[in-house]
Amino acid sequence: MDWERLIPAYPGLPGGRLGTKQDAQDQLTFLRDASDAVKGPAREGKCWDAAEKEVKLPKYEKWPGYENNLQFVVRRYCGLWGRGT
Repeated sequence: MDWERLIPAYPGLPGGRLGTKQDAQDQLTFLRDASDAVKGPAREGKCWDAAEKEVKLPKYEKWPGYENNLQFVVRRYCGLWGRGT
């Protein structure tokens, strides 16, 4: 799709700015990295509590909201990978 600005449903980009294609790509990369990070613990039966404590994504720790929201991202992928998918 050819576009220049992403208007998110919730404000959350630094400075309240509109998103770019790179922002969208960065978010997709983050979600893929999170999925990969949760696969192992999920398959070892560590979902939910242990995985939430163990899984960290230091590459993204300076992102706004990282610390407050990582647990929800881990839960999302525990739900997927914890079922043996």
